[in-house]
Amino acid sequence: MLYPYHENAAMAMKGKMIRRILYYTHNSIGVGHVFRARAIITGIQKWRPDIDFLVLSGTSIPHILLREGIEVVKLPGIEKVMTDHETAPNALLKHTAAGCERPVFKPRYLKGMTLDAVMRLRRKIIAESCRCFQPDVVMIEHYMGGLLDEMATILERNRRTGRFISVAFSRGIMGPDGEFLAACGPHRLDHLVNKMDYIYIFDDSAILNRRRYEELKLSATTEVVCVGRITDKRLDELPHRSEVQHRFRLTDKPIVLMSLSRYGDIATLCIHLLKACHINGIDRTHQIIFVIDPYLKKEVLENIQRHFLAAQVRFLPFFYPLVDLIHASELVICRAGYNTTNELLLTGVKAIVVPEAHSNGEQETRAAIIPHDNIIVLSEETVLREPPATVIRDIVGRRRTRLPFDFDKYAIGQRIIADLEQRHVCP
Repeated sequence: MLYPYHENAAMAMKGKMIRRILYYTHNSIGVGHVFRARAIITGIQKWRPDIDFLVLSGTSIPHILLREGIEVVKLPGIEKVMTDHETAPNALLKHTAAGCERPVFKPRYLKGMTLDAVMRLRRKIIAESCRCFQPDVVMIEHYMGGLLDEMATILERNRRTGRFISVAFSRGIMGPDGEFLAACGPHRLDHLVNKMDYIYIFDDSAILNRRRYEELKLSATTEVVCVGRITDKRLDELPHRSEVQHRFRLTDKPIVLMSLSRYGDIATLCIHLLKACHINGIDRTHQIIFVIDPYLKKEVLENIQRHFLAAQVRFLPFFYPLVDLIHASELVICRAGYNTTNELLLTGVKAIVVPEAHSNGEQETRAAIIPHDNIIVLSEETVLREPPATVIRDIVGRRRTRLPFDFDKYAIGQRIIADLEQRHVCP
């Protein structure tokens, strides 16, 4: 049970409560990690606004956190190496001695530096930030040991000194063999779990690999907790449709929102979807909006924009919060990323979900468990084979079903800080 804020602040001043939390998120690929970081941090801040947070991240959108008064140390960016046309996101893989697959990485912006040099720089920034900030808690999101084990030294030293509470956050879907936590990266769990005091899984325990999940829960030193799915906003925090229309200067037409990330043959995928809308006359009766992924290649975007069907499409740069526009839409056509699928369920919007084809099958697994009341799932292969005109006609004609989802980041934040405070005061 949490104390009222004024009592918390008084205890913190006496050194009995958590005062500083360092939050690491690698952000080598997507932008979803930084929004999940914001959701977790603001969920905790509701109950403990006196805690100082310092985020270490390679994100390209640090302003998302800075505008909320959350301090950020920007790490040099790293990205995964893809094939020429980015049709196989995990095609280039190395195998470690242990036999597990490791993605190939390269510097995102520092093209004149080697990967090793950039990683040395990241490690020095991390080590110095931790030394100066002196956190009571270190939180690591997605990759348990850091992007390329860059948090490993910090965690290993903490095993000897016990200076801070170590926490891992995971999206939750486990690999089919039960030996890997897919959302925590290509690391063997048995090398990581014993370095953590807590592992919080932002999903429902029912969808996890039950055998491996129970094994994790039986760990002698680590507490593993499924706290449920999280979104950056609650339903009661979403704006009215008219406010969204005014903000983006939209017409009164119903909105079809397309957000297709940047993996795979995005140009062909988008054009096939536009053709399907055109066949049904939706491009005349609706406002089609295409949200540009911040990492989408310029030439891919230009190929889409040159097509005659794109003449009436409104192209918007990626912005925050996208869930506001999702909530205002009649139909959303998107991928099956963690944040996006939760936002679809939160808002109850009608959607066509096209999972990205990754080697770990995470998006396909997530799409398979989405309630299909308002949602149709299509594979990339299906869309690329033929414009899905019949499918779009079906989903547009459906009546929207009210769904019983109310993702609550504040309840999750309360659970996490209560756990950490108890451990901090009574180690």
